[in-house]
Amino acid sequence: MAHKILIVDDNIYYSHLLADQLTRLGYVVRVMSENEELLKLLSADDYDLLIMELLLNGQDGLSLLRWIRCSRYSYLPILVVSHRSGGVEQLRVAEFDAHFLSKPVDLNQLIKTSIMILKEESRAGISL
Repeated sequence: MAHKILIVDDNIYYSHLLADQLTRLGYVVRVMSENEELLKLLSADDYDLLIMELLLNGQDGLSLLRWIRCSRYSYLPILVVSHRSGGVEQLRVAEFDAHFLSKPVDLNQLIKTSIMILKEESRAGISL
C-alpha cells in the first residue's frame, strides 16, 4: 500500500509541484493551503507524513505542532519547511520531534528528506 502524505502550505504552486513529484514516485498526496481543515483530514484518513509550513496565513505553526503532539495523531512524522530558519525556530520545532528544512529548499532535497523520514519510520517499526 502506498504511503499517504499530507502537505499543508499556503504556497499552492510549490505544494502542487511537490505533490506531483511525490505522486509520480507512487505516494498518495493530499494538498491543503490552510490548517483549518486539518483535523477533519487527519480523522478521515491515516497519513504517514505531514509536510507543513511554519507560518500559515499569519498563524503560528508551532501551535499546530503542539496540538498534533498532544492529540491522538502524536505518532505522525512531521517535516516543517519554513522561511523562518533561525536557530530558535529550528530548536522549537525539534522540541516537537519534527524535522526541519529551511526555505528556499531544493525540491529534490525536500523529496529525498520526505522519503528518508518515511523509511526511518518504517524501520523503527512504526505502523505506517
